[in-house]
Amino acid sequence: MTLPDNCEKPKPMPEPQEERNSSHYPVANLLSRIDFGALSVAIIWGINNVTQKFLLDTFTPSALQCLRGVVAGVSLLALVVALGRNLRAALSASLGYLLGAGLMMGVQMLAFFYALKLTYASEGSLLISTAPVWTTVIVAATRIEVIYPRNWLGILVALGGVAMVVLGATSVGTGSAPHRITGDLIMISSAFLYGLYMVLSRPLMQRHGSLTVTAVALFFSNVIVLPLGLHQLINAPWRDLTSLHWALLAFAIFAGMVYGMGMWYRSINMHGAARTAVYQYLVPLVAVGAAVVFLHEHPTPWQLAGIAVTLYGTYLAHHRPPESLPA
Repeated sequence: MTLPDNCEKPKPMPEPQEERNSSHYPVANLLSRIDFGALSVAIIWGINNVTQKFLLDTFTPSALQCLRGVVAGVSLLALVVALGRNLRAALSASLGYLLGAGLMMGVQMLAFFYALKLTYASEGSLLISTAPVWTTVIVAATRIEVIYPRNWLGILVALGGVAMVVLGATSVGTGSAPHRITGDLIMISSAFLYGLYMVLSRPLMQRHGSLTVTAVALFFSNVIVLPLGLHQLINAPWRDLTSLHWALLAFAIFAGMVYGMGMWYRSINMHGAARTAVYQYLVPLVAVGAAVVFLHEHPTPWQLAGIAVTLYGTYLAHHRPPESLPA
């Protein structure tokens, strides 16, 4: 059948915008998939581990966490209020649980800084990143969630990678770390405590929001940290601090904690936990690179292989197959 001469011929259907973007603008399409907020946090957190290692040459672990906990805790609470979150309702409804979460966070952070003092920044950054592995172990032991064979395989792979990193060399840098193994074991304990904190605080985060719970817990962590670190903080060599020390302190507190926590949970709210969590695997990689450049650490090939194995195992342990995710 033919159309009359005075009848307008139908126009071809336009190509879907998404397909045109994919085919004609591949770079723009790739950039649109990157969460630059989460990416910036991963880079900052990786550098921050090296920053804090440098600061531990001047401050004791308790003093550094005392300063960081007070300033960052108050700043995060102010951010929560500025964002219009109902902080008073959270405190009145779950004060005891939030206090318990804060106490656990305080112990975990103290363990982290004492471990970082004893070991190398590159190793410490990798070991603390195994927290999702311990989260999976805990939820499996308590039967909170179903754990699949690939998750169990990931746990075994990650632990094997950790062994490769810890036992891969007796010295990885120009500096001396005679208590490196002790520091590594304490760092693994810190990662376990952080995994336990994430499991126990999950109901609180679902009820009050992740940023609110984190801010309150960090503030309450000072209940443990202040008695241990306040005297050491007061007696720190303040007169010997250079402009570099002050700049690194500001970076560790405001970039690493306030901006990092705020932007990380914003990314989770905007893009989902699964997509945001991918960026956490960049943290130890950035930390290793920064440790090589700024602290002159030199991981051995065996340890570098262990880092790759650990990250892959952590990914397998932490992620469930798509069919197991709720619709």
